Parts: sequence; structure tokens; C-alpha cells
Amino acid sequence: MAQFYTLEEAARVLGMSAEELKVKAQSREVRAFLDGGSWRFRVVDVDELARRRGLGSDAELRLSDLEVPIGKSGSGEMEEIRYSRNTFWRWTARLGDYSQVRVFQYGVPYDEKTPGPIPLRVQMVRSAVIWPMANVRPGTRIRMASAQWHGTEVMCALLSFDEPVIAVHGRHWEEREYCVDTKSALLRIYSEAPGIYTVYDYNDALHFHGGTLAQEISIVESGDTVLQIHVESLADAGAPDPALFTPTKEMLARGPGIVLVPSVRIPVFATSPAGHAGKVEPVIVHASVDDQGKVVEAETLQNSDPSLSNAALSLVRSSTYPPSRRATGPVQTEAFINVEFGAGR
Repeated sequence: MAQFYTLEEAARVLGMSAEELKVKAQSREVRAFLDGGSWRFRVVDVDELARRRGLGSDAELRLSDLEVPIGKSGSGEMEEIRYSRNTFWRWTARLGDYSQVRVFQYGVPYDEKTPGPIPLRVQMVRSAVIWPMANVRPGTRIRMASAQWHGTEVMCALLSFDEPVIAVHGRHWEEREYCVDTKSALLRIYSEAPGIYTVYDYNDALHFHGGTLAQEISIVESGDTVLQIHVESLADAGAPDPALFTPTKEMLARGPGIVLVPSVRIPVFATSPAGHAGKVEPVIVHASVDDQGKVVEAETLQNSDPSLSNAALSLVRSSTYPPSRRATGPVQTEAFINVEFGAGR
């Protein structure tokens, strides 16, 4: 039996608005069917059109040598194969003791092993390689500044979304930072929050359908490199076996796996710990939070004052933070929690 997209689903796959696709369907530029007044599009037709438009994302991405110098995670590998944009894909990951095979069907993940928390480092790798610009959206407020990076001129943009940022010297904790090479227009630095920076090295870069991907990517926290990513290859997947994208009976029986939610910001106000009078410098805690609001992993992005860092970690780990987004199945959210001590509210 043929499978169909709704108008909205097909529009997302093709990277256009629903109204634009409706016009194309009415003019028969795109094959479609009317069913009780609603447009329906065959999945195979839409996916083929997406591939012809260069949007099919039928790519195979291989990452190797995921080195984690700090902590006990060790090294690992990751591979992702996309059969059609936002519809069917598969990724495998191994990092230290963690390993998983995930098959996505219509965007819903199913896991080979019993679903459990996904390591924060795995989520960080995917954000650095696949999602660095995912949080840019209409209504974004931008502050710009020029700078030098290893002798190269870059233009840095500080982006905020929810509230106007009061003019400050330096960077506000709510701002994301993107630094772009002014000559090549390539992203050189991406920082989700103060204290964490993703650095892209384009020596021996990979090229794919007009795009450029750094082969070496480093993630630095508080001055220490915590992840060293080597992108081994990025190529067209060709005609992969459809069975790779079909969940097994065992996968379906376990139900949907964890959906990884892009990072959120959470402000927290607390009494200053002993020995710190009045208002002190805030501490940003980088964490992953499950769908019950429980903190699964946490680390601080400040190490200049261990007592403050430990107090912030203790507070965050003993608190819950209900997720702001729901999905089909459980969710796991990357969070940056700004703990302000001595700031009453």
C-alpha cells in the first residue's frame, strides 16, 4: 500500500511553505491527490523530488576518532545515513561503554537496545556537526563585532531570542555566539553559552553538494578540550537497502526511543554559599535533562572557584526541570542552567 504525506509534511520535506506547495499541486508541478478536500502526496514522489532539489539529505556521514580527553568516556565512532529529509534515517553511535543503533521512521526513533539516557557528549557531537545553526530563527536579536582569530579576520554575531539583552561589556549569558571568516564565509567558532566553544578547522575540509564541512572539530569547555571530532567522510548514500531504515519487531515492541531536544536556557536564583557574601559571579551548569525533569548529567563551565562550582552542581542535581517540549516518546534536553547566587527574586 502506498504511503502518503499530508500537505504540511510534504512541505517540510521539500523545504517550502505549505501554501507554496499547494500552488504547485494545483498547477500540477507536483504530483498530488485530493482526498476529502485535503491534499495528499505519495512519499516516494516527494522524496525523489527532494533528492532532485538537493534536499533529500540522502547522505552518509561517518565520524571516527571521537576523542574525549577528559573524563571516562573514552573514544568512539558515529555514523549517520539519511534516506530522505526528516523522514527516514539511521545512526549508530559508540562512546566508551555506550553503544546504540537507532532507526528513524517518519522522524520517530526506535532503538536496537533498551532505550536509556544518551550521553551528553554524543548530543554535543551531533550539535557541533549537524545542528550548529539550528537555533537561528525569525525575530532573533543580533549584536555584531569584528575580531581576529589565529591571524584571520572574523565577524562575530551575538544572538538572543527571548528577551532584549541590556547593553553590557562583553557577552550576556543568554547570547549564542557565531564567528564567521570574512573571506571564506565559513563558520569558525560556535558557542552555545559562555564557557563552551566549538572550533572548526577547515584544513583538508570535506565538500558536499556545494557545502563545506570541517574535518576536524574541537569542543572546548573552560579552556580544556573535552571533545576532539574527526569527520571521516561525507558522501551520497546511493541506493541503500530499505531494510536499514525499517525498525525490527523488537524495536517496535520497545516503543519510541528518546528524542534529543536542542539546548534550552534556564535561570536559577539561589542563596550564596558559606563564605561568599552578597551577589557573586554566576555559574553556568551544562546538563542533560530527561522527560521527567531529572538531571541525567551535569558539569560546570567555570572552574575558577571550585566551591561555587560544587555548590551550583549540587543545587542543579537536586532540582527538576520539566521539559518545555514534548514528542512521541521520551525526550532528553540539553540545558544551560545559569545559577545566580545572592540574587533574590
